[in-house]
Amino acid sequence: MAKYTSYVLTVFAMLISCRNSGQKIVIPPKNYSDGFQKITGIYRENVYDLSGYADEGKGDPFCLFDENAFVDPKSNESRPENYVPETDPRPHSHPDLYFSARQGNRIVTDLQIPYSLSDVYVYDRASGADSVWIYTGNMKRWKLKVAFETKGTFSASGWRKFTLNESSQYVMIRFNSPSSVITEMVFYGKPHGEIPPPPAESYSGVLLSKKPIKEFLGANYFNETDPKWLKPFYYSRIYSYTADFDNDTINSYPNVKYNMLRLGYWNNQIDDYYFFVEKLKKENHSEAWHTIMGLPLWMARNGYEDKGRPVTLRNMDTENPASYARHANMMWNIAAFFGKTKVDTNSLSLSNPHLSSGRGSLTLYENGNEDDANWVGKKYCNPLEYFAQSSADYDGHEGVLGKKCGIKNADFYSKLITNGLIELDTNRIRVYKFLCNTLRSDKAFLWKGGIQYHHYSQENLKEAITPEEDSLRWRLSKVRDATYRIQPDVPCMLGENGYDKNQSSRQATPLLPGLTSAQSQGIFILRSINATVFSGFDAYILYWLKDYESDTSTSVYLTSGVIREMPDKTIKPYAGWFYISAFESRLANYAADKIVSEEGNVWVYKYRNLSSPDSVAYFIYCPTRAGTRIENYKLPVGKTANSSAQEIYFADDSEEGIQKNRTIIDNTVTTAVEEKPKLIMVREGK
Repeated sequence: MAKYTSYVLTVFAMLISCRNSGQKIVIPPKNYSDGFQKITGIYRENVYDLSGYADEGKGDPFCLFDENAFVDPKSNESRPENYVPETDPRPHSHPDLYFSARQGNRIVTDLQIPYSLSDVYVYDRASGADSVWIYTGNMKRWKLKVAFETKGTFSASGWRKFTLNESSQYVMIRFNSPSSVITEMVFYGKPHGEIPPPPAESYSGVLLSKKPIKEFLGANYFNETDPKWLKPFYYSRIYSYTADFDNDTINSYPNVKYNMLRLGYWNNQIDDYYFFVEKLKKENHSEAWHTIMGLPLWMARNGYEDKGRPVTLRNMDTENPASYARHANMMWNIAAFFGKTKVDTNSLSLSNPHLSSGRGSLTLYENGNEDDANWVGKKYCNPLEYFAQSSADYDGHEGVLGKKCGIKNADFYSKLITNGLIELDTNRIRVYKFLCNTLRSDKAFLWKGGIQYHHYSQENLKEAITPEEDSLRWRLSKVRDATYRIQPDVPCMLGENGYDKNQSSRQATPLLPGLTSAQSQGIFILRSINATVFSGFDAYILYWLKDYESDTSTSVYLTSGVIREMPDKTIKPYAGWFYISAFESRLANYAADKIVSEEGNVWVYKYRNLSSPDSVAYFIYCPTRAGTRIENYKLPVGKTANSSAQEIYFADDSEEGIQKNRTIIDNTVTTAVEEKPKLIMVREGK
């Protein structure tokens, strides 16, 4: 829930200045007498950080290769006086998280095709002596080729040559600690086939999602709430814990009995179970999923954390899918019970008094939450650990763990969603894809239900800012572009975003002149939703649905709700709930159509009705927070079917907003525009 670093897409400049001469230098590749060449086809997209520090750890694994174009250590043209590589790949924030005691820090480069590798040169700039290892092979089997110790003094900095004499497509370098400062690596070899072209620089597919608004919005919460308050939200992201389902402290795997009564109970009157998620699905025609995080009860009660990984037994390898058999068996039972496919109930292993299967309640599952958090110490989960758990949870790691492990082995329709990342970290998703391609024979991407990011608009980690000040729409567009380049057929989801009403919180909503914190919160949520829609994302999940504390609570993220449960259990809706309700109600069948204008004091976005394409809606507002108001703004709407437009005002107490008719004159609608958005709805003519 705590969100930190901003996402920045970086592009390496192909030319840099030589410090001594001030000239631009690029060393052209050579053919040496031994037939080997400097390998030039190493791109950022093919360098993978197995420790998961890229972005959040403020480091870049590609810095091992980003200066290759300017050096050729095998020739005299790359003597230190000509060019000294400076950038290094180390993480600089929370480095202790990313150098494990067992594995250190690992970076893998995919050369895209096999090469006969002759030599590797490394530029050693370490200020301390420490161990470095270089491997060839693949993710399933590495072969140690080089082990060395850094020189340890700055005066000894320079190129060092090591012989590989191996054919391989992949190379892994492993650093023991942050003291191992290597600022560049250069490989020499002969390609086995045609060298592939550079990867595409941008996504060339459809840029805006065609998800209608009625299937776009969601909310985070953790317990049952009257479905009427969830009516505007298609998705329910329900915080749950492994201990809710795996609370058996007596039996050992494979004899564990799992509990399915999270948000449910046996109802004698109907001779069936009652489950809140089933009520929600029936009454609101919506989708829910459990965010299942943490440890089984037997581990939690014994104070055993094992880096927070829900392994079957103590001291199991957290990077091995086989270590998660118990968790995968729990996921199988959940999917068999709640999914769409009926299985033999005698095969279930439940503590419930009545067996049931194929209830059709749930098909989406999130196996964790913010496991990449860099403030949790030893509970931090690296990409290999999360892949291992997910491969087990998905299908028992391709059936290796048995038929009763993994959601797909129970229910064909069930899907995993990536556990929410603390920020817009597409590098981690790229590593997930790489691990699927190299550690599974079917190369299946495991999280077909969605790729999920969390992001809160903040400045310097200290205060909330508006979505426009955060460049939210542009920021998310870059993330969506990068995500769809990695996996274009999976929904891209913003799983947490919102504002506190409490003004003591670092995520306190900015206050608009003359408005309350609840009104300001609702307005910035609306503007954030619109920014997410027009970024091309496929879902926006609000953080949070329901408060239990007063608006003056000083806790962060505990006053982010749009409703509040009062001490007498009644529900108090805030302005934001009504704004969201009216937005969803009016635009239920609409999807993003066009960004009309993002300049000046009035920004305009156009939605189109998917079932009645001649019906369009303009989302219009001032993108400031200083009390800006533009009188008599003329909105061009083009040729229309009639002379009437509907203006929808988001009111503090109206579920559908307040409608006012406007006359269209000379293909324009004249209206006042302010920092609170409004909708202008028209029918286009031919």
